[in-house]
Amino acid sequence: MPDFLSSIGKTTTTASMVVDQVGSHLGQDGTSKSLGGESDFELLMLFRKRAGTVLTTGLTARSENYRLPSSSALAILTRSTAETLPMELQAEQVRLIGGETVLTPAESVQQLMTSSPTPIHIEFGPTALIETLRSRNDVRAFISSEYESGGAAFISRWNLFQVGTFRFKNLYVTEVTGRV
Repeated sequence: MPDFLSSIGKTTTTASMVVDQVGSHLGQDGTSKSLGGESDFELLMLFRKRAGTVLTTGLTARSENYRLPSSSALAILTRSTAETLPMELQAEQVRLIGGETVLTPAESVQQLMTSSPTPIHIEFGPTALIETLRSRNDVRAFISSEYESGGAAFISRWNLFQVGTFRFKNLYVTEVTGRV
């Protein structure tokens, strides 16, 4: 797995999402936590460790019951107040973006890039991720699945383009882009 991270090079913005065999980002428990297993969790932790900031949405933070990342800062794109987030995220070290000025997901990435030179890892749901990929060409996005069909199904569902694939343990990972 470290070879994979070195292949990313100096990319400042990455994104990841785990899906099931039909390309859905939600497991039977209504979250992504039941998808991907240990290999996907390891990949997620490597992305987070590499990032200076993890960026997610308020919806994702609430539905996934997010906790503070141990190795990077957390920024949340939300129009709501901190009180609507899980208790652990109502902390001063969590940066809320979009409360005073409504921002698109892509604009939130730009705001973080402008304010801090550290790498960003995006953990959006599919709608915000696709919007970001369609408007930015500097995000390297990876869709992982325990099933070979998962990445292809997600690509087809969201009209994305495959950049490349690799396999790690029992995990299939597909790099995607929203632009040609």
